Amino acid sequence: MYRIAVFALAVISVVPFAWAFDVKSPGPDWTEANRTAELVIFTKDVTEGRRIMAVAEVDAPPEIVFNVVSDFDNYRDFMPYVEESRVLSRTSDSELLSYQRIAPPFVSERDYPLKFTLTRGTPVNGGVFKTEWSAVPKTMPKVKGIVRIALNDGSWLMEPLDGGKRTRLTYTLLTHPGGLIPNFVANLSNTVAIPKLFEAVKKRAAEKKGAAK
Repeated sequence: MYRIAVFALAVISVVPFAWAFDVKSPGPDWTEANRTAELVIFTKDVTEGRRIMAVAEVDAPPEIVFNVVSDFDNYRDFMPYVEESRVLSRTSDSELLSYQRIAPPFVSERDYPLKFTLTRGTPVNGGVFKTEWSAVPKTMPKVKGIVRIALNDGSWLMEPLDGGKRTRLTYTLLTHPGGLIPNFVANLSNTVAIPKLFEAVKKRAAEKKGAAK
């Protein structure tokens, strides 16, 4: 039984269905959990919990998408199920600590302090942006009535397409639910939670792209 991890964490562009078949499995032990014309999701159950990888294309430049997924203080405004999100401290422009609390359906609220590392696109790295995180559960005291997630390691990878006009967006996560979660709820991550997450990012990116014109 696993947590619907992406509950933590547009205007949808129409992508030809043939594109989805170009997304290959990460490896032989991975299961293709969901595939649509716009999003492909793979999962792999491991000793620690569950690994997830999801891939889509976004009709916005990588930098805009990066700014959206790194806008931690405003997650509550656009990310599904997020009740609270704030930056706790910044070590530098590329490292920070954040706290997030989510309210997924059917289960108790979850929270997690996270350490983020941000990599911005440059000519040297081919214009690839990346946001990586790992749980640091002992950074702050537990909150009464909230389940503290001890394992939440993941990333957003934003690779340029069409000369940087569009983005190939890859989401990865390794997590464990904490508490007891029915299997049917955990499996909703593949059909409901992750699609909602990508939809939210796409929609926000479209708004930011429009505002930049």
